[in-house]
Amino acid sequence: MAGEAKGQNRRKSERIDVAFTLVYSVENPYALRISLGLADEVDALMVDLSDLGMAIITKHDIPLGVGLGIRFNIIDLRLIGDQRWRKMEITGEVTSNIVLPDGDHKVSHRIGMRFIDISSEDKIAISDFVKRNSLFFKENQRRGFYNRRS
Repeated sequence: MAGEAKGQNRRKSERIDVAFTLVYSVENPYALRISLGLADEVDALMVDLSDLGMAIITKHDIPLGVGLGIRFNIIDLRLIGDQRWRKMEITGEVTSNIVLPDGDHKVSHRIGMRFIDISSEDKIAISDFVKRNSLFFKENQRRGFYNRRS
């Protein structure tokens, strides 16, 4: 089921590396949800994010085209008060699946997905988060914070 990575970046929107936990469920086809034993929501790790989609790491081999219901919180430490935290519920479609060997004969999958149902408020919040944190990372990289070796 796993697809091959393409050598070309097809993204139309800026993305940022993140490390957020999330839960997802297979929305369709329902038969796949049952065959994978995914009757409930599954935890995963979000590894990148843009206003058009995301990538996650999961132990499940999810085919291209499958719809996923995704729930997660964005926490932005560059904001204050209630603006720091936002709960999101988005529907996405799997667009890529890359096998990541973990060792000990275990396998994880890097699942790329595009958002197919996202509120305009969530899309703006993600876009703003990506812009703020991308600028922060670029400035710290320019200063040499991420270039030092231990």
